[in-house]
Amino acid sequence: MYTLTLYVLLGVGLAASIGFLALHRPRRFFRTVEINASWWVIIVALWYARSLTLLGIRGASPGPWWDVVLSLGLLAAIDGLLLVRFFSYVRYLREHREDRLTAV
Repeated sequence: MYTLTLYVLLGVGLAASIGFLALHRPRRFFRTVEINASWWVIIVALWYARSLTLLGIRGASPGPWWDVVLSLGLLAAIDGLLLVRFFSYVRYLREHREDRLTAV
């Protein structure tokens, strides 16, 4: 059950990260605005991809109860931030659809 929960949390977080980056399509990675908007999502996506790979290779063995609660809690919190980032950007795109159409 612990391994399945890890797979689900890591998969949701990775999907939210990739979804945000696919919609956002950052062009100038080294501008301050892009660093604030995208780099933490990129770093978390790489970390999640690495974690999923290692989980697939090694598996997971739950430690003490407090370790399980802490790791799952932190993953859930980061997933929450990623999902908020993704859905807020989707809402932003919907609200500013006219601006994007006139800019092209």
